[in-house]
Amino acid sequence: MRTLSNSGWTVLLPALAMAGAGWIASTWYRQAQHRVPAGTPVLLITVDTLRPDGLGWVAGKNATPNIDALAETGVAFSNAVAPAPLTLPSHASIMSGRNPAHHGVRDNGQNLPEGVALLADRLHEKGYGTAAFVSAFVLLKRFGLDHGFDHYDDQLTSGKEGWLDRPAAATVDAAISWIRQNPDKPWFVWLHLYDPHTPYAPPKGFEGNDEYAQYLGEIRYVDQEIGRLLGQLKQLRQDPLVVLSGDHGEAFGEHGEVEHGLFVYDTTTLVPLIFSSSHLPPSRPTTQPRLIDIAPTILDLLGLPPFDKADGISLADTLFGEPQEIPDGYSETFVPWTTYGWSPLAALRSKGWKVIDGPAPELYHLTSDPDETRDLVNQDVVRSDRMQLAVDALKAPRDALDSTRIQDEETMRELASLGYLGNASVQDIPTSGLANPRDRLKERNILRHAESLMHADRHEAALDAFEQVLQTDPNNRYATLRSGITLLKMNRFDDAIPRLRKSVEIDPSQVETHYALADALTRSGQIEAAIQQWMETVRLQPRRAAAWGNLALTLRASGRNDEAMNALVKALEIAPDDVRLLQNMALQQRQRGDRKAAIGTLEKAASVGGDEFVYPALLGLMLYDEKLPEDAEKWLLRVKPADANYAEARFRLAQIMIARGDREPARASLSEAIRARPSLLNQAHSLPELEALLAPDLRPIPAQEH
Repeated sequence: MRTLSNSGWTVLLPALAMAGAGWIASTWYRQAQHRVPAGTPVLLITVDTLRPDGLGWVAGKNATPNIDALAETGVAFSNAVAPAPLTLPSHASIMSGRNPAHHGVRDNGQNLPEGVALLADRLHEKGYGTAAFVSAFVLLKRFGLDHGFDHYDDQLTSGKEGWLDRPAAATVDAAISWIRQNPDKPWFVWLHLYDPHTPYAPPKGFEGNDEYAQYLGEIRYVDQEIGRLLGQLKQLRQDPLVVLSGDHGEAFGEHGEVEHGLFVYDTTTLVPLIFSSSHLPPSRPTTQPRLIDIAPTILDLLGLPPFDKADGISLADTLFGEPQEIPDGYSETFVPWTTYGWSPLAALRSKGWKVIDGPAPELYHLTSDPDETRDLVNQDVVRSDRMQLAVDALKAPRDALDSTRIQDEETMRELASLGYLGNASVQDIPTSGLANPRDRLKERNILRHAESLMHADRHEAALDAFEQVLQTDPNNRYATLRSGITLLKMNRFDDAIPRLRKSVEIDPSQVETHYALADALTRSGQIEAAIQQWMETVRLQPRRAAAWGNLALTLRASGRNDEAMNALVKALEIAPDDVRLLQNMALQQRQRGDRKAAIGTLEKAASVGGDEFVYPALLGLMLYDEKLPEDAEKWLLRVKPADANYAEARFRLAQIMIARGDREPARASLSEAIRARPSLLNQAHSLPELEALLAPDLRPIPAQEH
C-alpha cells in the first residue's frame, strides 16, 4: 500500500490499481466520449454526516468493504466540497447543481422554491422512472425536493416528532422493492441514509466504546446495507451508474466544534464522492470536486442537456482522465445567524488555500496545514482580501433566491423539537456588530445542553443554563426564546411574558416567539393582548391551523363570536380533520343555537379523533334533545365518571332504557347518576317512570343541598 495526501485526509490506495492509470483513462476516453450508454440506470446514494476518514479506503481505520470496492473500481475523491454543513441545503445543491444562494435554501427547515429545476425533473422528462427513499425528517417531501420524482418515500419509522428517522435496512428494503417492481424502463433512484447522524446508536454488532467509535460503527452498518443493495442489483443484472456522496461531515471537537452547522472548517465541509460504472476507468484524481457538480456530471454522462442555470460543472473530463479546471469550492453556514443571532460564515477553497469570511477572517494554506491550525490572514492580506471578495459574490449574488417560509403547524412543531427555531431573513443581516461564532463556543455548548435538559423535562436546570448564556450574551435569540418557553412550561407566566416580549423585540419575524407569547398571555388571562399576538402569528404564518384555532378561542372569550367563527373556518380549511378544531367549532355552533350543525361537527370529530374526542357526553345529550335516543345512547354509554356531564349522561341513559323496558339497567344507571350528583334525586321523583325505580325510603333532596 502507498499513501497520498489529499486535503487533510490520508488516502490509502492499492498500488496495482494505480499502475498505468493514465493509459487506461485516455483509452477509455476515446472509446466512451464522455458517455455511458443511453438509458443507463442511475443510483445516487447520499450518506448523512459522512466524514472521509470514516471510510476504509481513505484512512484505513474503519472497515467499509462495500464502499471501498466502489472506490477501487470507480473514480473516487476524498475531498468533495459541501456547500453547507447541513442536510437540506446540501441536498438541494446536490440535486440542483446550484450554490445555496441560487436555490434559496440556507438552513434546514426552509422550503425549496418551486421554480428550481432538479435532477429528477430532467431525468423524468427523458423517460426515466424516478424514486427517492429518504431517512430523515429534514428531507420530507414538504421541504420541496420531491418534485420530479414519481415516488418519494419519506415514511419514517423511528423516534418522535422532529427526531423521526428510518434505519438504513428499512430504507434499502424500500428501494429494492421499488426497483424490482419497475424493471421495464430506465430508473433513477436516490437513496438517503441517515444513520451516522446523531444520536450515534449503531445496531448490535457495530457498537463502539465512545462517541466517535459509535459513529464509525454507524458507518460500518451503512456500508453493510449498501453492499446488500448492490448485491441485489447484481442479481437483477442491473448495471447502474452509482454515485455515492456524503452531504456534510461531522466534528468531534476539532476547532472546538461538536457535530456540525456552526463552522465551515474541513471537518464538516469535506466529504467523499465516488462515481462508479463499468463504463468508467478507475482512478483517484487529486483535483477538488464540489457537490454542486454531481447533477451536471450525471446529465453529461447520460448525454442529456445541462441545466439552464447551474453553478456546478460536469466532471466528465476528470472522470475519463482528461485535464480539467474545476472552479473553487464554496461553503457557507447561516445557522449562527438564524439560530443564535451571530454572524454567518462562508469559506472558499482555491488552489491549496482556504479563506473563511466572518467578523474575523481566517486564511489557511491547506497544502502545508491541512488541519487548519495556522491562521495566515495577517501574513497574506492581499490573498485574503481577494478571496473574501470572491466569497461575498457567492454568498450574496444579485440574483439570489430566498426560500419560502414553513407555514404548517406540524412542521413547525417538529422543527422546534430539533432546535431549528431560526426563521430570520438572510436578506437583511447586519453587516457589522454580530458576534463571531468562534467566540461563542462556550455559549453554544451550554445551549445544546440546555436544550437536552428541556427535552428531558428538567425545566429548572434548563432555565439555569439559558440564564448562564444570557449573562454574557443578553440578546442571544435562542436563549431568550427558549428560556421564555421554559418559563411558560413551568407556568411562570409573569416571568415568561416579559422574556418573550424581549424575544419579539430581538426577532420580530420569529413566529414561535409570537406563538409562545400569545399562549402565555392567554393562560394568564390577558385576553386582549393575547388576541393581538395570535393575530400576528397567523399574519406571519397563515397556514398554521392551531394558531387560527387559538385565535378563535380568545376571540370567543372576549365576546367577539362572529370573528371567532371566521377564525375557526380558516383553521378548518387548513386542517379539516383536526379533532380539536372540530370540537371547538361544534361549541361555537352550539353557542349560536345551531344545534344540528354542532351535532354534525361533533360526529365528524368523533369519527376522526379516536381517543382525542372528549365530548361524547355533549354529543349524546344533544342527540337526546333532538329525540334520537338510539343515536344518543351509544355516545352516552362512553361517558366516563371523570366527565363533568357524567351524572346527566347516566340520567338520560336511565330514561332511554326505561322507555324500552330495560328496567334493571335503567335502575343501575339512575343510581349511578344520583350518586354522582345527589340533586338529581328531586328530578327523578318528578318523573313517574324514574320514580318507580327508586328505593322506597329515598326522598327528595332540599334545594339548598344542590
